[in-house]
Amino acid sequence: MKKVLCVMAVAALLMFNGCTNTSETPITDVLKSAKKGWVMTSVKSVPAYTLASGVSLEELFADGDHEHNTGFFFDYEKDDAIIFGENGVETIDPGTLLPEAPDAYQVATVATYTVDEVNEEILFQMPWEYNVDYTMYDDPFEKCTVQEYSKDKLVLKYTRNDDDNPAKSQNTFTITYVPAK
Repeated sequence: MKKVLCVMAVAALLMFNGCTNTSETPITDVLKSAKKGWVMTSVKSVPAYTLASGVSLEELFADGDHEHNTGFFFDYEKDDAIIFGENGVETIDPGTLLPEAPDAYQVATVATYTVDEVNEEILFQMPWEYNVDYTMYDDPFEKCTVQEYSKDKLVLKYTRNDDDNPAKSQNTFTITYVPAK
């Protein structure tokens, strides 16, 4: 009987070790697993992000009108997908195309990304970081710390110094992505 229990215990241990645990899967593999890319579903700011109008928002992805300073994102930014491909190639797919959107956001854009598996950090081009004329993506890449990752969800933490905003604040954003459909 002891032999049977011992064999069952070893089999159960092997079965559990065969399961893919998020922390055991390399971040790079998880990033590349979303073949259609990752889209944002939430961007929370601490402290609340203050727009030029004086409106403060904790949830930046909420409905609002960026042009009238009641929201952070333009509608056409909300379905942008980030595709993490092979060899560090990142593609930003603009999703829905709108006639009034700046030309820079009407075509897929290719950039690069790097992953530091040890420190759980990603350096990449974010679709919503662009120059003050809204004509091209910002040159500097953003460094994010990976808070959570699985094939169904990616949560990143990003600290931003906003010198262009009259509030001149430093905000830490918690950004949640899910695979694009």
